Amino acid sequence: HQPSTIGLCSVITIMNVRVVLFAVLCAAWAGAVVGQDPASGWLGYATGLNPSGGDAVITFIEAQWKVPDDPKRTGAFFSPWFGIESSDNLNLIQPVNPWSANQWQIYNEYFQWVPTHNENSESHRVSAGDTIYGSVTFNEAKQQYTMFHKDMNNKWNVSTTIDVQQKNGVYKNYTIAYFVFEKKWPCEFYPPNNEVTFTNIRIDYNNQTVTPQWSTAFVDDACNNRAAVKSPSEIQITWDSSMADEEGEWDEELVQRMLREAAELHIPAQ
Repeated sequence: HQPSTIGLCSVITIMNVRVVLFAVLCAAWAGAVVGQDPASGWLGYATGLNPSGGDAVITFIEAQWKVPDDPKRTGAFFSPWFGIESSDNLNLIQPVNPWSANQWQIYNEYFQWVPTHNENSESHRVSAGDTIYGSVTFNEAKQQYTMFHKDMNNKWNVSTTIDVQQKNGVYKNYTIAYFVFEKKWPCEFYPPNNEVTFTNIRIDYNNQTVTPQWSTAFVDDACNNRAAVKSPSEIQITWDSSMADEEGEWDEELVQRMLREAAELHIPAQ
């Protein structure tokens, strides 16, 4: 899905699960790096790094999870996802699992901050409780990553190959793993089961499986959305969909505008 103008001062790439201020894009076009990950809109997230440090690259990552429950109030757009990122936090390869207006979807996504570029694979509709599998595999000879996303319930899958970006003639290194819940809405829009758990996580650096060095954080503080490391191979993200929103933070006019914008950009998946 291509960016669509929202009002006069923002651009939203709804399938990219992020809002980018128009000023940020203008600055990026002018050559100034003013945006990078972790980005505004990220709620709870976990970061995985090579415990040995250095510049070893991620050569393989995989995980699976169950799709959360359907929200009681529909119309929003948000997503749990995992992915890998370049060491400068400017290139993100991510199998995503968004709730888009009235349905859960899965697809592969690549987002590049400079120059701004976003591309998505074909999307597929999934249901609450479905088991989803995702992986990213590095081809060193071709300097490419292949994303693979699969609905384990009906075996639908999609693969996407992304070229590694070069900077000053040198290929970038993907060294960071992320497990994220993204996009801020009033709490009542989030799934009422209040959690998504990524399991069977495996991360290889230079073709060697490692126990990642995990840390957790959040960018936007909403609905007590937090990530927790349950084990070296399991990350859980929880929230409170019944939590009262901070007084004055949301008004119905703003919520209705956000819902209209999400509806305009929603493309149903099959």
